[in-house]
Amino acid sequence: MNEMDLRVIKTKQSLEKALFDLLKHKPLEQITVTELCEQSGITRKTFYLHYENVPNYFEEFIAQLLDQLEESLQKTTNLHFQSDQQLEPQMIYVFEHVYKNREVYQFIFNSNSHFVYYEMFFKRIKSLFKNSIEMVEGSRKDDSGDFEFVVAYHTNAILGVIYEWYLGGFEKSVDEMNHLLLKIIK
Repeated sequence: MNEMDLRVIKTKQSLEKALFDLLKHKPLEQITVTELCEQSGITRKTFYLHYENVPNYFEEFIAQLLDQLEESLQKTTNLHFQSDQQLEPQMIYVFEHVYKNREVYQFIFNSNSHFVYYEMFFKRIKSLFKNSIEMVEGSRKDDSGDFEFVVAYHTNAILGVIYEWYLGGFEKSVDEMNHLLLKIIK
């Protein structure tokens, strides 16, 4: 798909909206291509031109979301290390990303969702934290064999904060969450 084509953008937005409308009523595994196409207003031919099935579409969608999440985390990391200053609330982008995509995160964190979706986010964030810590620590990295546990701890910490925000209905603003995260890590 040509990502810049307005038709492609509108098709992707329609599919996304339709998918999450359907997910409010049934599990992903029970959503058919026909239902998704009827709900989104696209033809089955258009769908099959780009995707194999609904799970394939969902996996591609989640992969793009994970890329965006990684970009938001990486942007914060880069700003912090390049500027050599204290981390400031306006330097944190992860909550902006989550809030913008809160409908997806509501699905991911929903108790009816499969753990595999949470695990996908965990693995991507863990990889990013691991790379960031290795970049900063370099040769000072913990050689006791506990490094993976330290990285897992930090990964679950950020996911835990996002999960708690979800449980609260995303009522706190992005700015409040940025300040809260700084308060937690200090």
